[in-house]
Amino acid sequence: MHSRPSGAARDYSTISPSALSLLVMKSRSSIPFAKEAAHLLWGDSIPEELVHALTDENARRRLGHFERRYGSLDRLLEQAACPNVLEIGSGLSFRGLELARTSLTHYVDTDLPALVSLKADLVAKLHPGPLLGSLHVRALDALDGDAFRSTVDAMPDGPLAIANEGLLVYLDRREKARLAANVHAALRERGGLWLTADVYLKNRGGSAPTVGYGRSRAFIDAHRVEQNKFDDWAGAQRFFHEAGFEVRSKLAHEHPRHLRESWALAIRA
Repeated sequence: MHSRPSGAARDYSTISPSALSLLVMKSRSSIPFAKEAAHLLWGDSIPEELVHALTDENARRRLGHFERRYGSLDRLLEQAACPNVLEIGSGLSFRGLELARTSLTHYVDTDLPALVSLKADLVAKLHPGPLLGSLHVRALDALDGDAFRSTVDAMPDGPLAIANEGLLVYLDRREKARLAANVHAALRERGGLWLTADVYLKNRGGSAPTVGYGRSRAFIDAHRVEQNKFDDWAGAQRFFHEAGFEVRSKLAHEHPRHLRESWALAIRA
């Protein structure tokens, strides 16, 4: 991969196509609204450029991984029981729609502008009626401190759960630190927790559950996903500690190599 010039702005929109591939895969699962959203987008015919998400030799194993990751963040949100949820880098996940449909949660669902436009249209079609809670689909670059603060300020009073899955692996250490600073500032003001399903360790050999082939492999390599993971659990905990957080609880990934966990983080006293 060619490195970008020092100080050059990164084009994060190149990450967004992975949301389409992941939706194709999740459409074969019981994850809420995934099948319906895929049908709205493509009917019964998946575009040729996305078929690889279903035909890779380890697609079934990867789907299991993503289902468990999705479920782990749901469990952390249930345990946190915060009235306000801000999900960052949510892609084409419809967790916010499901929570707003079934609870009084005020949910703000965010990602980059192009993806948010598509998602807002899908949400309106997936659930045109009133919700028990509330859902707002908003554009947000989570590394932009001012935009992050404005998004949080527009939410109702009360503790806040800031949630993410499938985001940290696209950020290098400096970008993770910028995100952590934004989250820390929000939680210092509001109270609450950072819930992340993205505490991944580097794969030291063999196949990890998220390793793909063909286009999937090329995408992972181009975005340095493996390099962006943590070296070990101690290193992950040290990163969050230095960013001002302490670990409140952990959910371990059900995989023989134990390569991922979901953590609930609070501001360190």
